[in-house]
Amino acid sequence: MNSENTTKSVTLERKTFALHLISQVFSGFSIGIVLLQDIILKKSLGGTDFQIMMLSFLGSSALLVSIYGSELVNRSVNRAKTILIIGITAKSFLIILPIIDSPVFYIVCLAICAYLDALLLSIWNIVFKHNYTEGNRSKLYSYASTIQTIFVLIVTTASGYFLDLNKDLYKIMFPLSGIFGIMVYFSLAKMINLSMDDYSGRFKSDKTFYSLKLIKDIAVLPVRNTLRIFNQNRAFLRFEVYFFLYGMAFMVISPVIPVFLVDDLHLGYSPISVAKGMVFHSALIVFTPLMGRYHGKGNPTKFCGYIFSTLALFPLVLVSAKHYGLFFPGYDINLSVYTAFFIFGAGMSGLTIAWTLSSIFYAPKSEVSNYQAVHITLTGVRGVFSPALGYAVMKIFQIEYSFYLSAFLFLLGGVLMFRESRNLQRN
Repeated sequence: MNSENTTKSVTLERKTFALHLISQVFSGFSIGIVLLQDIILKKSLGGTDFQIMMLSFLGSSALLVSIYGSELVNRSVNRAKTILIIGITAKSFLIILPIIDSPVFYIVCLAICAYLDALLLSIWNIVFKHNYTEGNRSKLYSYASTIQTIFVLIVTTASGYFLDLNKDLYKIMFPLSGIFGIMVYFSLAKMINLSMDDYSGRFKSDKTFYSLKLIKDIAVLPVRNTLRIFNQNRAFLRFEVYFFLYGMAFMVISPVIPVFLVDDLHLGYSPISVAKGMVFHSALIVFTPLMGRYHGKGNPTKFCGYIFSTLALFPLVLVSAKHYGLFFPGYDINLSVYTAFFIFGAGMSGLTIAWTLSSIFYAPKSEVSNYQAVHITLTGVRGVFSPALGYAVMKIFQIEYSFYLSAFLFLLGGVLMFRESRNLQRN
């Protein structure tokens, strides 16, 4: 019997990994196109600094709804069908984005897409938990992530080059991103049908699926679950508090970076796409497999401590590009920008794995998607105010201070993660 279960697990893992690789190829094309969305808003559509902040705010706060997506999908009659309905609807807004040539319409389409995408983020963890064996999970995830990264690198770099030739090409690029994104959700739907979790379609006989009671449950239960999870699992609560600091550090500079690159450093699409595409993702490709092995299956706090501390260098090196340019007229500021994004890519190679898989360490088998939904939703919580905080610091003081604040928060989160790791070792 054990041999039979092992054979089933290996077969499931192989089928899932094949679908996972396919999904990441499509995802690489889709993400690679939209990765320059804030730069496109600034350069092609003439967006204001405030509109850049709103795009960042809406994209980050979208993660608030993730916790509701877990309830919605897990309560549905057919999970795969629900995933496809939500996913296709989300990417349709990228397809219609070019219809109206307006910064506001552009922001609205991207925001709606982000909110609908967020509903499905935690569902991936059902696949990662139940379709992959514990010993291979981090490794296989890192391999698939590397495939995605390669395509993001190529597409983002090429997108910047072509946008420099014609700034209106985004009107073709975004619909293509939408189509590729839909293919990602077809792959996820297939993987979720393979899953060996405890879902048994228990709501098939419930003819009141759209009843007011169910809608109320979907709205209220996630909040109750969050409070219950934190009350029962204090270690997970501390982990999320320290992770919150990393998220703030990242988000306070999210509306500032495009302004800094375009207005302060006067960079075109090509060097920006090289930094955000080729340099950043080359670092991801190099370091992701290493990070996957180092992350392993144990407690993630020490791993996160190293990652957060490394990321503290990113805003400091990036802002140095402006100072070197002022004091050394012959200095190529692109060098500092590329160095900063290489550090950022190295740090994010580990961060992406930690962000996706760390909650599994704390979660009971039956609550994997709920724990990840809490994790993602807290990302949305910090997204409500962190971009505005970075924007306010930029406007009230100077743009450099947003970068200094970011570095401080990265480092603080790292120190607290190290302390948590030492406390767990003592216990």
